[in-house]
Amino acid sequence: MALLAVSAIIGCSKEEDEAVQQPAKVYAEESPLSAYIANSGFNQVSTNFINSGSYEFGLRFSPKVKGKINAVSVNIPDSAPTIRVTIWDADTKTVLKTINISSVVANVEKKETIEPLMLQKDGKYAITFNSNDWYNRTRTGNTPITYPVAAGNISFEGYNWMATSAQSFPTNVSSTYYAGDLGFVFQQVD
Repeated sequence: MALLAVSAIIGCSKEEDEAVQQPAKVYAEESPLSAYIANSGFNQVSTNFINSGSYEFGLRFSPKVKGKINAVSVNIPDSAPTIRVTIWDADTKTVLKTINISSVVANVEKKETIEPLMLQKDGKYAITFNSNDWYNRTRTGNTPITYPVAAGNISFEGYNWMATSAQSFPTNVSSTYYAGDLGFVFQQVD
């Protein structure tokens, strides 16, 4: 009987000592483009450019937390059979992922789910697309912006562009307008 009581005490003790596994926290997805447009003040669409020459253009950004990109989206003022989107390592200017979004309809956001791309906290990235159609966004009074622009867990570091149809990292910068619209879905993982 004494042996049974000791065994029961040891058994209870063992169960109490075992750590209870908590399920991993799942964070909500964020689409930072709308916050970028609101927080930057680039809310005036001055012109819709259609068939205006091919450009590679988009935003440089840095995540404030470790996370992943789950989808990309594009919205342009003309239809296009395919739009090439590129996610770059902005420090090395190398391609991390290329996504071809097909059957883009004018003035309708087209979202493409992708195999998640992991991003490091404070890493330097860029997302660009190549198109001859875009919305040209400016600030009231055409005033320039000072970067960075906070948008949830993303810090936008600048806008880059280059006249080209090639998949090349755009090296020209502007602080007086934003041409797009190109977005992504970000989700924190830690």
